[in-house]
Amino acid sequence: MKRMALLLVITICPAALAAQGTVVVPEPALDAGRATLRDQLLRFRDTLNGIDAAAARLQRDYRAASGAALSSRARVMTDACARSGRNVLPARRAVLAADASDSGRIKSRTQLLRALDQLRVVLSRCEADFAALSRPGQEENVRGYGNDRAVRVQGALRRYEQVLAGFFNAMGIKVSPLGASAHPAVG
Repeated sequence: MKRMALLLVITICPAALAAQGTVVVPEPALDAGRATLRDQLLRFRDTLNGIDAAAARLQRDYRAASGAALSSRARVMTDACARSGRNVLPARRAVLAADASDSGRIKSRTQLLRALDQLRVVLSRCEADFAALSRPGQEENVRGYGNDRAVRVQGALRRYEQVLAGFFNAMGIKVSPLGASAHPAVG
């Protein structure tokens, strides 16, 4: 009877047995240069999240919000774009200082520098557009055009994020979302 129960447990729980042989391998440590680069680019990326949040609130509220609320949403977009725009230059400097020794890294760095330059133009335009929309009397223009402009800015952010992910990959920098656990490697 005990053998039968043991056989039943073994056949029902093969995943539990396989998990006993699981080894969690930590990410390799980054050298100081790549750690500094990663930190600088992630700080810049975090400023872009403010634009995403402001755009999402504008998209959520543009149909039913009052004129005052729409003006406020436009001011928040202006501030978020200005804040991120000020942080493009430090991010660009960090990328220029990165050790790109092989052709893949050089190509990826060139693409990221180009993406940062394009993003700087988009952020400057975002700041100017939403500054104009946040002036008194522009509430209905925010309702009519603000959502489209916010979507365009978000599209530029997504394109930059794709290039950034490629750069991190080329540089051997692993960036996991907050709260993500290490991937187990079965050994």
